Amino acid sequence: MLKSLQHVAKTMERNLVWFVLLSIAAGIAFGWAFPSTAKTLKSYTTVILFIMLYPMMIGLRIEEVGKALANLKLISFSMLFNFVLSPLLAALLASLFLHNRPDFAVGLILTGTVPCAGMVAAWTGYAGGNVAMALVVVALSLLVSIVMIPVWMPILAGVYVAIDAWGMFKEILLAVVVPLILGDLTRRAIIRIWGEAGFREIRPILPGASMLGMYLIVFVSMALESNNLLQHPQYFLIVLVPLALFYAILFAGALGFSRLVKFGYEDMIAFAYGTAGKNISIALALATIFFSPMTVLVLALKPVIQIGFMAAFLRLAPRLRQWFVPISAGPHVSVAK
Repeated sequence: MLKSLQHVAKTMERNLVWFVLLSIAAGIAFGWAFPSTAKTLKSYTTVILFIMLYPMMIGLRIEEVGKALANLKLISFSMLFNFVLSPLLAALLASLFLHNRPDFAVGLILTGTVPCAGMVAAWTGYAGGNVAMALVVVALSLLVSIVMIPVWMPILAGVYVAIDAWGMFKEILLAVVVPLILGDLTRRAIIRIWGEAGFREIRPILPGASMLGMYLIVFVSMALESNNLLQHPQYFLIVLVPLALFYAILFAGALGFSRLVKFGYEDMIAFAYGTAGKNISIALALATIFFSPMTVLVLALKPVIQIGFMAAFLRLAPRLRQWFVPISAGPHVSVAK
């Protein structure tokens, strides 16, 4: 049974872009064919959001944050990029390309404000980077985002739509912290009952379970706005251009900055993915709770662009190795996984 579930989860991970595109198409088709039924789907979003966030939190080890002291330089710059430069870049691109499309502008700003995702560690490993440090960046950025998202969104997105900062903070606590606590308790219970070996068998299933919730959210959001999207197909192109620029600048900036501050190759990979690999699930959750389905459209297209850039960077990574000093050749404090 576990093997079958692992296979299904891996299939959903490997084909994330195709499943997202399928969810978009299926949602639009469903909303067009059954408009009255589509309107009732919104009442299920709370349950779907929990399905999306809870499995993701089970696999996250918050205790990794305590290891941040091992590499304050990388951690500090990662937080700077994630919670200062990234939101400001998103706001700048929104003002340049989406100033007359407030719902889309908010989606782009939210994209730049959310923390990095758990998938960052996997991509870092594929590229031969510092996986242990990537895990620390993921855990710490999630905690920092609980405060920074309610701070930035009213400042940057408040010029487009009204935002209740205190209300957003409370909702983030509910939408993120509750699944985080339940996920941590679940992980500890699994380890207590079946041991670390049992948890390692269950862990590969978790991303797929989380992605199932993500696909359902995309489906529901597209169903709710199907008529609007069918009448204005140019919306997809309007959104794709600033999104692509956002990720291109983030990756290029992370690469250039890593060279400037003399990161080793392994740390450069963790830094680049840890700043550009944004959390799709949390962004979708917040967009669904606070904003319109048209804002969700930006987040629905986000994985298509993000995965493309992450894969392109992975192919480019071996050619970059010569420009960065290996960890073994320079000062570095390793972090045990």
